Amino acid sequence: MTRLAPLAGAAALAAACGTPPEQDACVGIVDVSLAQGRRGPDGEWIVGEWTSPRLHWPAFTTFRVRHGLNRPVTSVECWASFTTTGAIAKQIGSVCLVIPTCGTEQGVTDSVVIVRNSGAQDFWTRLVLR
Repeated sequence: MTRLAPLAGAAALAAACGTPPEQDACVGIVDVSLAQGRRGPDGEWIVGEWTSPRLHWPAFTTFRVRHGLNRPVTSVECWASFTTTGAIAKQIGSVCLVIPTCGTEQGVTDSVVIVRNSGAQDFWTRLVLR
């Protein structure tokens, strides 16, 4: 889980989350629409299910995940599997990196969080945004 502390500005967020791991991390961002997610029982935003459908999470891909929290995301959990319906496990590190800024675009807003799979493996993923 990538946890974001309440922060006072973009510089503080960048310090908490780091910078994009590759020079092209902000090229070819894939949009994940609001319609692909839903509100969970505890108010979290969920994209993908425990079994299927899950979000295809290709290696070295950055995603602009639209959410309905109406506030900045404070944490991102990535649950990933090698198949659409196989066993799923919580991921950390390069599989689920929050990108604080892409050029002039803020990576964590009231309606969007930018997340990257910097790993070299494709996955099928369930995201839980809090």
